[in-house]
Amino acid sequence: MNPALVLAENRLRAFLKLLLLITLLILLFHIFPKWTPGFLEGSARQGYTLLANHSFPQGAMLFILLALVIGDIRRFSVLLRLLIGFLIVGVIWCVINQVQGKTPDAGEMPYWTRATAYAVLLVILWLLFSAAGRARYGIKYLTVQQFQTLEALAEVCVAGDSRAEILEILPVEVAINVDGYLQKFQARSKWVMKLVLTCMEFYPLLSLHAPLSQMLPDDRLNFLKKRFLEAPAFGMLPDWYVQLVQAAIRMSKQLCYMGYYSDARVHKSIGYTPFAERKDVGERKKEFPQNHSQSASLKVLTEKDITIDVITADVVIAGSGAAASILAHELVRAGRSVLLVERGELERPSTFTDNEVEMVSRLYADGALQLSRDFRFQVFQGSCVGGSTVVNNAVCFETPDYILDKWINEMGIGIDRTRYEQSMKDIYQLMHVSHTPTMTHDKYLNPGGRLFSAACEKMGYGKPMLDSVMANIEGCMGCGYCNIGCKFGRKLSMLDTILPQTQISHPDKLQIIAGCEAIKFSKKGNRIVSLTGQFKSGRKLTIKGATFISSAGAISSSILLLKSKLGIANAGKKLAFNLGSQITAAFKQTVNSYDGLQISHFLKTDDRRFVMETWYNPPMFQSTAMPGWFDQHFNNMHEYGKMACTGVLVGTASNAVVKAAGLLGRDINYVPTEDDFDSLMIALEKAAEIYLSAGGAVRVMPNTFSYYEYKTVQELKDNLRKDVKSSRDISTGTGHPQGGNVMSNDPATGVVDEGFKVFGFENLFVCDASIFPTSLGVNPQVTVMTLAHYAAPMIARNV
Repeated sequence: MNPALVLAENRLRAFLKLLLLITLLILLFHIFPKWTPGFLEGSARQGYTLLANHSFPQGAMLFILLALVIGDIRRFSVLLRLLIGFLIVGVIWCVINQVQGKTPDAGEMPYWTRATAYAVLLVILWLLFSAAGRARYGIKYLTVQQFQTLEALAEVCVAGDSRAEILEILPVEVAINVDGYLQKFQARSKWVMKLVLTCMEFYPLLSLHAPLSQMLPDDRLNFLKKRFLEAPAFGMLPDWYVQLVQAAIRMSKQLCYMGYYSDARVHKSIGYTPFAERKDVGERKKEFPQNHSQSASLKVLTEKDITIDVITADVVIAGSGAAASILAHELVRAGRSVLLVERGELERPSTFTDNEVEMVSRLYADGALQLSRDFRFQVFQGSCVGGSTVVNNAVCFETPDYILDKWINEMGIGIDRTRYEQSMKDIYQLMHVSHTPTMTHDKYLNPGGRLFSAACEKMGYGKPMLDSVMANIEGCMGCGYCNIGCKFGRKLSMLDTILPQTQISHPDKLQIIAGCEAIKFSKKGNRIVSLTGQFKSGRKLTIKGATFISSAGAISSSILLLKSKLGIANAGKKLAFNLGSQITAAFKQTVNSYDGLQISHFLKTDDRRFVMETWYNPPMFQSTAMPGWFDQHFNNMHEYGKMACTGVLVGTASNAVVKAAGLLGRDINYVPTEDDFDSLMIALEKAAEIYLSAGGAVRVMPNTFSYYEYKTVQELKDNLRKDVKSSRDISTGTGHPQGGNVMSNDPATGVVDEGFKVFGFENLFVCDASIFPTSLGVNPQVTVMTLAHYAAPMIARNV
């Protein structure tokens, strides 16, 4: 922020001085009419009508208001906003009078003329005011009002205290950080952030309070706490209204966390050391010197490379993630030419950074903003060349035997189990899936995960139920940045391995178009004749082909089929998830859970309903999952280095539906069933008990809406289920949506047949997690890749 007035502020000040002079003259001429020059009599009379509305006190108030703002244009900028508000009211008042046919007094200007004058003055004042604010703060994306709202929120929300001096950076710096990040953020749906901030500013007016940024800090904090934490504050208002208000406050606070905890100046206060500054970085690089990424050789087309509006390909695949890339690899080997259409951009791993917010913008885009209809459930997905394999934790679990049994034996789906299992073995080899010490050394696993694993051993668990994970990772140095992309070439994502390897081994057989979203299939009879893609500029591209495959993921494939209006009755239905939530454990000693492989260990008990996985994130990501709000959250973040975290995954019922509707065009309607919620709570209680009884934790915290912590096993067992009565009371999310276009032997119940072909079409296939007949309950990437490997020979024969 500039300490001295910038040029735009001086321009605004000069205009206000001109207004002040005109107002002074008009008032003087009104008091002393004989002083009015004859040629100015009419103008003075009209000016008095316009600026003072025949009221000397109103004119005097305008004069005082202008004088105050000119005296300190920054301190009294709120008065300028008040003047803008008065002008808006003036325009509306004049228009209403004109529409109602009212006649102004003799000698007064017509209402339309008056409204026009007010409007011109309003536009000039607003443009100058906006330019001054943007120049003062260096605002790049938000409006001045939204920026000031965010600054006001940061002042009280980050620490839950109105004393801004206890923060490591100023509230205005938090707002500057967020504005810069949003400006770079590529998601088209980021306008929702601006809408939320605008609504937050004016929401207090509904209860006759001042706008949020104009409240005193203590009043602002109390207002937010009351509306966010206390149900009685809403009285008899409908539940949807309460959800909207609480969701807006939660999103606003998380914007503040994003701007605060991603700032390097804050890291020392919470006990975080970025990877580049850790003492043993050199040693780690010597132990694992090889960068396995071949992404530098990957050739990708962008909008500027395609000068025509219609292109033709052999096999056209929407997506470039786990399924799409394996399909491309296998189809090219089978002699087909493949074109991948990816809505995300090509991001080179060599350019990845440790800046969490920057990498979320580059690698997730709209995939970071997918929320269920009630705003309580978040679905994370990557949006870049390589898809979610670039940002996931690369954890590899075989398809559980009992799941295959259910699909084949109970549901009657004609999967050749022998060939499927061979495909799974081939995937493990193709993706170089490994375990310690090839994946990494034990000492570079998440330290908090090692604590949890040791506690599980004390409670009698052992292999194969308890172990460190297997992953398509080789030589991990334990930076902890898996979810924001591996710049070191240790995570063997599609971007790093399969896609470039396919292009190298089969030149000109694999093409990729990046930054182009697949938006619609077009049909002729029972054949698909083209796919329409749309670049971010809005320009559309028609892609004709012989075979079409949707491999865009469980959500996006469903949306693509629905938007195509192909008459597929079951598209978007029977959606399921690996429902996730976590237990955070605090210790007396420093743990530094961030300093190692993010997801490091798992526990699978005899209860098939869930699996536990240890994980931890860099500060910004972890702040969004840290239990507590306001001061509780702030205090917990200051214990960041003394905490560990275990998440639980529950394979849900297929009771969710996604539609191409809602604010973001992705309406996910999902509420956990009672059985799934019960499974989640059993798993969370078990994880918390392990930490307290054998792990040495001094307290454990579920990620609940109201804040709870438990210090003993007895306290946990006595209170957890009383405190958390339903899924509404706890924060949940997933990176593993499954189903939506399920495989079936009956077109009445599914979308694709056992050959992955969409019922009713000769050349349209779906192959990704959306075809899962049920959820897996474990990380699904191996199953996704296996199904793609299994499907490729069948699809290759389609012409």
